[in-house]
Amino acid sequence: MMKTALAPAITLREKFCYGLGDTSANIFMGMTMMFLSIYYTDVFRLSPVAMGSLFLLARFIDAIGDPLIGLLADRTRSPRGRYRPWLLWFALPYGLSCAAVFFSPELSATGRIVYAYVTYMALVLSFSLVVVPYVSLLGAMSVDSDERIQINAIRFPLAKLAYLLCSLFVPALIALFDNDILGYRAVMCGIGVLSTLLVLICYFNTQERVPPQSVPAIGVREQFRHLLQNDQALILFAAQAVVMVMNTLKFGAAAYFVKYVLQMPATFLSLMLTAASVAGIVAPLVTGYLLRRGRIKRIPLLVYSQLASAVITLAMGFTPASAVWPHLWLFVSATLMAELIAVILWASVADVADYGFYRFGVRINGMIGGGMLFSTKAGMAVGGALVGYILAWFGYQPDNATAALPEQLPAFRVLYIWLPACCLFLTAGILRFYRLDEQKTRDVMMRAQDETGRAEAKRHGL
Repeated sequence: MMKTALAPAITLREKFCYGLGDTSANIFMGMTMMFLSIYYTDVFRLSPVAMGSLFLLARFIDAIGDPLIGLLADRTRSPRGRYRPWLLWFALPYGLSCAAVFFSPELSATGRIVYAYVTYMALVLSFSLVVVPYVSLLGAMSVDSDERIQINAIRFPLAKLAYLLCSLFVPALIALFDNDILGYRAVMCGIGVLSTLLVLICYFNTQERVPPQSVPAIGVREQFRHLLQNDQALILFAAQAVVMVMNTLKFGAAAYFVKYVLQMPATFLSLMLTAASVAGIVAPLVTGYLLRRGRIKRIPLLVYSQLASAVITLAMGFTPASAVWPHLWLFVSATLMAELIAVILWASVADVADYGFYRFGVRINGMIGGGMLFSTKAGMAVGGALVGYILAWFGYQPDNATAALPEQLPAFRVLYIWLPACCLFLTAGILRFYRLDEQKTRDVMMRAQDETGRAEAKRHGL
């Protein structure tokens, strides 16, 4: 589609630097899903129940704030834009809080719980203050749905690079230290610095093209009303929540499954997570290629990829524990299929915002971006809580973390295989009701471009 004067082509450099913002965000996501559960139970010595309650309470409290942060971002007026200034303001607190979570001071049992709650809440709050505006920024960079998908085709490999860095280097770097506590302290300080730098690179190398004047100021209640009336946004949020439950369960339980069921060392876990991270990098490229070449349409890809991943995940349940290499390949294959939808889901945040603008004549990109982050964190909260509660139900004790009793082994299969497979089937069912296919998004985009053009002309007095 031809670009108008109001929407010049976005350079590869800007797309790349925008993607680095998601690399930073996914360092938090990767550390949370891959290592935080086993860190809290086996290193920091929280009980599984305390850990599960922490994930559930902290994430839900934080998730409620995401739409409010989006509302504030929508109302921001700055020479730097609506959303970019937030990256500058909160990059440093985000990096510092990332390091603080893993500092692991010597405290009593009650002190450890308090410290975990305070630092984890600080992390998820600072994460929201960066990522909600970051997600909304995509809609302000371009009104072209196809271009947004191509931006995400670059962004998501860079986002998954964070998982690769976490899975490949974090266990090896921690192992260099005399004990895990010192290892986590040093490695996470470095990760905090890296996270801050990546956010700042994104800030300094992107720009907003959709003028703020095209976003009418409306009240909080009115914004929430329009959000709840946007049926396609609600479908998107529901699908994302279930996806994140699945990811948190699967990746959070992977360390336990490898350690106790497969009875393999941490090096095998690192290999498995690294291979899955590579699959996560490849998947967005595959999605971009399939869509550009017209091999498959958006909505069938959303549905069928999740069904395929569900079937592969179920196959792991019937694979003997002694077949460690088939387990690795099934895990990687299931991850690849599941990740094919990530590009479309996150590009659709801007699409459903345009759809709401098309229906109601108001633009609430920040509120919808906050809603997507709400769904992401709510899913992670439920998934993290399930990990803790199911481990506690089966009697798992972190003080006896060198071995698991035979009656505890089913817990790891439930968390790693059966519940993720159910989530994948549910995601496919939800996405069957999503209607913003190529033609519909093209119609919505044309309306958004027309409105943007009129707003820009009015701004210049034309």
